[in-house]
Amino acid sequence: MQVQYIYDENGKNTSVIVPIDLWNDLSQKIKMKKGRESFEPSKFRGIYRNLGIHLEKELQNLRQEWGRV
Repeated sequence: MQVQYIYDENGKNTSVIVPIDLWNDLSQKIKMKKGRESFEPSKFRGIYRNLGIHLEKELQNLRQEWGRV
């Protein structure tokens, strides 16, 4: 069985029927994800300090690269 979509008389998607095996698999993955440590940016503070690069210059280069696309 596959995921099934339910539409109203106007063709708007109103509901989804999810097979129980898929539901259980996704539920398990969500539970495992919740148990993980949350992202804390403060743990990464200073990681570029000892790399010998000029961070502001690198940011400028990245911005220019985006402008070329």
